[in-house]
Amino acid sequence: MTTRRGFLVRFGLLATAGGALFMVRDRLAWPPVEPRFANGRDTPWQALPEQGGLIEIPVTVNGTPVRAVVDSGAQFSAIDRALAQSLDLPRTLAAPILAYGVSGGPSLSHTVTLDLSVPGLAVPRLRAAALDLAAISAATGRDFQLLIGRDVLRHLVVEADFPRDRARFLARHAYRPPRDAILLPLRTRGGAPMLPVTVENAPPQEVLVDTGASGVLALSAAAATQAGLLAPGRPVETAHSVSLGGLSLDRRVTASTLRVGGLTLRETDVQIYRPAANAPAPSGLLGTGLFRQFRMGLDLGGERLVLVRSGLIVVPMPELRR
Repeated sequence: MTTRRGFLVRFGLLATAGGALFMVRDRLAWPPVEPRFANGRDTPWQALPEQGGLIEIPVTVNGTPVRAVVDSGAQFSAIDRALAQSLDLPRTLAAPILAYGVSGGPSLSHTVTLDLSVPGLAVPRLRAAALDLAAISAATGRDFQLLIGRDVLRHLVVEADFPRDRARFLARHAYRPPRDAILLPLRTRGGAPMLPVTVENAPPQEVLVDTGASGVLALSAAAATQAGLLAPGRPVETAHSVSLGGLSLDRRVTASTLRVGGLTLRETDVQIYRPAANAPAPSGLLGTGLFRQFRMGLDLGGERLVLVRSGLIVVPMPELRR
């Protein structure tokens, strides 16, 4: 069986767990999400797959063990449709929804209610979209059946220590960035976490911070043109991506420099995708490939991305006295 890493290398694939923004079309407000930490502060560290590239962890849904991907690119959490049916998860009393990936057509679906558990953390009565995640997980060589989206992530902090292949969740009040951390302020647009990225000498462009994407940077064709990556005579390779819309044929260009905050990356591959017509796709995705050398803390509620370089001694900031 082809490994996920082999698939990525052979096809030049930008793997996205969801790579999705969900366009919700129903008449009921989504219920509040209430994560409950067993110790009130954090969960134990959980191991990440060594060749994953995504924040993929074991969880339980209504007591059944499944694999989940932490996906800040997904507006709402989602569960595989077949799994939802086999677990007989109750449907919500709402109209169908349309779910879009970064490319391909929309998927018509419904929502269900489930109880999500992670060691040390419970998220009861979570409403999730029922989508065909099996096709995405199969194409990327993984076996995840759940996406943990921004509806959950905005209420806590996800910390992924990529050099040590581990991740955990923390209550927002319990997260203390270390002194030597790189702090990148996020700007939310429609609830989506955005960061400005400068490609070579082009003006900065805001892209979506997407932990469900395994590459460093992907740009829409329009954004890549604006950045000068598709200028005549520039070498362009064929590549593929997997998202909710399925496997798509893309392009790939090497950028001499990418600047994100105070970070500068050189000779970096940029995936170029063509969004489907009328799809609410972002102009770009900033994936986990950027964070491979860091211990990353994503605090959506605090609108910040925290990066700690591997090998630094982590010294928590002192609590402020009032």
